[in-house]
Order: sequence, then C-alpha cells, then structure tokens
Amino acid sequence: MIIQFTIGNFLSFKEQSTLSLAASALKEIQVPAEDIIFSVGTAGLLLMKSAVVYGANASGKSNFIKAFEFFKWYVINSSKDIQAGERVNIESFRLNSLTAGEPSYFEAIFCDEDNQYRYGFEADNSSVHSEWLYQKANKKRAKEVELFYREKDSFDIHTKFAVGKELAGKRMVRANALLLSVAAQFNDPTAVEIMKWLNDTTIISGSNDEKIWNTATIQLDDITMKQRIVEFSRYADLGIENIEKIDNTIVSTHTQYDDEGNEVKAVTFPFRKNESEGTIKYFSLAYPIIDALDNGKRLIIDEFDSKMHPLLTCRIITLFNSKETNPKNAQLIFTTHDTNLLSANIFRRDQIWFTQKDRYGATELYSLAEYKVRNDASFEKDYLSGKYGAIPIVGDLTRLFNTQEK
Repeated sequence: MIIQFTIGNFLSFKEQSTLSLAASALKEIQVPAEDIIFSVGTAGLLLMKSAVVYGANASGKSNFIKAFEFFKWYVINSSKDIQAGERVNIESFRLNSLTAGEPSYFEAIFCDEDNQYRYGFEADNSSVHSEWLYQKANKKRAKEVELFYREKDSFDIHTKFAVGKELAGKRMVRANALLLSVAAQFNDPTAVEIMKWLNDTTIISGSNDEKIWNTATIQLDDITMKQRIVEFSRYADLGIENIEKIDNTIVSTHTQYDDEGNEVKAVTFPFRKNESEGTIKYFSLAYPIIDALDNGKRLIIDEFDSKMHPLLTCRIITLFNSKETNPKNAQLIFTTHDTNLLSANIFRRDQIWFTQKDRYGATELYSLAEYKVRNDASFEKDYLSGKYGAIPIVGDLTRLFNTQEK
C-alpha cells in the first residue's frame, strides 16, 4: 500500500512536495470513514483507499503522475535498460538557476501487512547522487532499520541486505544505476519484494495509452476475464452486447432492430474504428480497475475524467471507496478537472489535493485538510470561487475579438 510519495526538483516541482494517503484525525460527517479508511498491521497505521488531485491546466498535476511513472521505471529498469555512461531522461526544475543543475529527489513510503519501507534516491541525467532504503515492522514501537545508504559510489549497507552488500563490494553498481534495481536482478529478497510492489502499481497516462490498450486486448483471451470486461462495459450503458477478438482484431457487438423495435440480428463493428473515444478509454481501463480491486493493487491515473461521463467516473471511484467492492484495500490516485466529484460526498478533506504554480513557475502541492472548512461546506462551490486556489486566472478573451480596439 502507498503511504506517501515525495518529489522535489523535478519538472515543475522545485521544492519537495508530498502526497500522503495516511488518514488524518479529521471527523467528516458526510463521508463514512469505515468505508474509506483501513488499518495496516498492529502499529495503528490508517490509510485511505483513494486520493484526487485538482488544479488548473499546466499547474503540475500531470507532472506529479510523471514523477511516479519515472520513479517506477527507473527503479525497475536502471540495472538492465541503461548502459554505462548513458544519459537518463530526467529533468530538474529549469526555471531557477540553482536547481537547474541540481539532482531530482524521489522518495516513496509504502507497506504490506508485515513491513513498512522508505526508499528514495537523488539523481540527475548522468548519475545517482544518493540512494537509501529503510525498513520497519508494522508493529507498535518498531524501529526503522537502515538497510543501506549510498552517496555516489560510497555504500553503507546493513548485513540484512547481503546481496546488495556483495554487489557494492564487487563494484557491480554503475554510477547511473540504482543499487535496489541491481540487487533485484540478483534475487535479493527485499529488492524482489519491492519490485513486485512496483509492478503491482499501474500508472496510466497519455504516454502509455497504447500499452494499456494492448494489455486490455490480451485479457480477452481469458474467457473469465473477457466476460467480466463485457459486463463492466454493459454496466456503463454503452449499448455493447459483446466484445471479442476476431482475426486479432477487437470487435464490438450491437443489436440491430427493425422499425417496430424487434431484435433482428447482432451486428459487429471494428472497436477502435467505430466506438467513441470515451468507450475505448472505458474498455482500456476495465482490466486495470478489475485487477486492482481483485488483488488489492494500486492504480494511478492522469486525467481520469477525460473522455468519460462524470457519472461513470463517480461510480468507479465509489467501487474503490467501498468495503464491499474493495475488501482487499486497493488504492486509487488520480488527477481530474471534474468538480462534480467534490459535491458527491465521496471524499474526505484529506483525500483532496491541489496543485498551483507560484509566480516563478514552481508547483505547490497541498491538501484541503490544511483549510478550516465547515462540515456542511460545499467543496465544489468554494473551489470554483477560488477559496482553495488551484484554479486558472482567466483573462478577458473577448478582447481578442473586439475589432473596435484594433
């Protein structure tokens, strides 16, 4: 499970910014805590099943998702997909003369039922400047143990991280590779466990639409999963009776009627050619959503509401925020512009986050929990009125078309 994720000096984020799924002590009347909050271990750790990020266009919402996406990719692939001396595609905050030449910062705190991990690194496009991994048991009074700490090519490694200690001793960790990534290649148990956690965290953004589509089409080969995806589509009232793969092409089946409204026959269409962009997105999301809920995984989506009806996005969020449909405590993090969700009584204040840029182009990330808000307050109305910031300051567009001033 995700506890929190922190980034700094990456893309539009200059200062370190943290999104946390740890539940606060808020008392929310409209939203039942027992559905949204779950406990982990015996240490009293309480986590939330979902979080949403709002903000104006170009405020940094997508950059936060990109940061998590890069973190996952670099940890999994730096040992195998990057050659010695090869530059890494990582970009610091370039609108400040000092930070432009400094490394970017990433840290994730996450857990399973037994252990909690704190792992992070600082890196630029040529090398890893520092890297660290800490572990503690999910028990009361448990102490955090440093498994390793790295400063460039200098390593301080605990005996519990034996594989990593041997790799560092043999100088088998390149300057642009992460020790955790290399250790996983050599089957270190802790590193392998963390890799599994990352692989079970699905990130969906505009850059991997094709990958998500391909994953969805592969799942149609599984008869049971295919039926669940079809049912998921029917649930959305898309008018689709069936989805199947014919000659390696995805087709959708609709019912043809005569003028009296009688069913005549089934008609098939090439899915990507004939279905709407919203239907294609909904189909692509079906498997990641089902998989996350079935197995207690993490799902992170950029612009979740894009191309889809607000009622659909609301119902999907409700699936995650329910004990009945999400008994394994899957987690959903997403960005959106859909303010209807703020008035649907589905989020606590500590689940709602905002991004806003300052006058120097740097993104700030903050939670609605930082504001004193009445229990009966309309989050949507207050947000759109600018009470929480994170909205665009729109100029007078009519001046562009006022020919009398020209």
